[in-house]
Amino acid sequence: MKTGRLFRSQFLLWLGAAISIAEILTGTLIAPLGLTRGLVAIILGHLIGCGLFLLPAGYLGAKLHRSALASAELAFGQGGVWLASGLNALQLVGWTAVMIVNAQLAMNSISGQLFGFKSPILMATIVAVLIIGWLLMGSQLLFKINNFVVGLLVIGTVLMLTMVFMAPATAHSLPADSLTFGQAVELNVTMALSWLPLIGDYTQRVDRPLPVALVSAGGYMLGSIVMFVTGLLVVLRTGQTDITALLTRSGLGLIALLIIVFSTVTTTFLDTYSAATSLANLTGSRHINRLAIGVTVVGLVIALTVAMTYYENFLYLIGSVFTPLYAIIFVTYFIRKATLPYWLNFSWWVIGIVAYYQLQKLDFIGGTTLLVLVGLGLAVWLSGLVVKLAPLTRGELSR
Repeated sequence: MKTGRLFRSQFLLWLGAAISIAEILTGTLIAPLGLTRGLVAIILGHLIGCGLFLLPAGYLGAKLHRSALASAELAFGQGGVWLASGLNALQLVGWTAVMIVNAQLAMNSISGQLFGFKSPILMATIVAVLIIGWLLMGSQLLFKINNFVVGLLVIGTVLMLTMVFMAPATAHSLPADSLTFGQAVELNVTMALSWLPLIGDYTQRVDRPLPVALVSAGGYMLGSIVMFVTGLLVVLRTGQTDITALLTRSGLGLIALLIIVFSTVTTTFLDTYSAATSLANLTGSRHINRLAIGVTVVGLVIALTVAMTYYENFLYLIGSVFTPLYAIIFVTYFIRKATLPYWLNFSWWVIGIVAYYQLQKLDFIGGTTLLVLVGLGLAVWLSGLVVKLAPLTRGELSR
């Protein structure tokens, strides 16, 4: 694939990943801060999540030609790859279920208004079947269709934003919520972190690591900021937290329905494929697409049988596990070029997970993730001054 076409495909791939109902819904949670502070929290959170995590993780995937979590071997050995892969597969099955649930709820809301018809099973199944269809496409066809669909989604997003601004502003009080600025920043960071174990899976087969990582992280950051701002504006202008209600009244009709369906598909197929890649690390299977289809089916079953609550806690759980993991990997590869003994890195990982929840009590203005990244990174670096390090081999530094 030519360089320009590669960059365009990577940009659109991650732009499409960001265009989703989940991003908008998370944006609505930030409304208690008001417009100015809400916008600052959104931008700051995305700079931290995308600039300090997605960018270096995407670079590692392209530089080492390894899947995102295979890079854990640098600091944790093969056991670390297995553990991280298992945790990643688990959270991505959860994400698949969350995305299917969000989509079917929105689809049923619009379908009920347009046609007087609702069916959670049918709507969820439609989404799952389309995801499987995306997975079964060849890579060349996939990129062409995905690029076309993302282009349509961008147009649809512009229409949504237009509807938000055209909707009459109503007098209402801000939602009664104790959300602080630091917590709002953290919500933005953790949404980006949910893609952290994935981005390397989609950069590992390309050259020019830094440009590809910049394009990928930049595409996600742009799309995600727009989605968060859309959710924020919906609440501030209308007092509603239900984006589908606005879409239904806007007159977009079937267009709104298609936006929800295909934005979910372009996002969730990335989750299922990456979950399959993690499962392949555990099983040694080369049938990635079969595993991804299995993940989709399991996600569908969960979506139909398990109540999706505690959404914010789910995001924080992702941050608590993957922030310390990648803080250790980044120090090992980018700073030390050497690793602590595996047992010590595992110990720091556990300490980082515990510290994440303890540091949340501080309500740091830059979010808990930034504190963990800096604090744990410094601790790992200082440990290298008193513990014998094992230098990374030339093959580990560049493959």
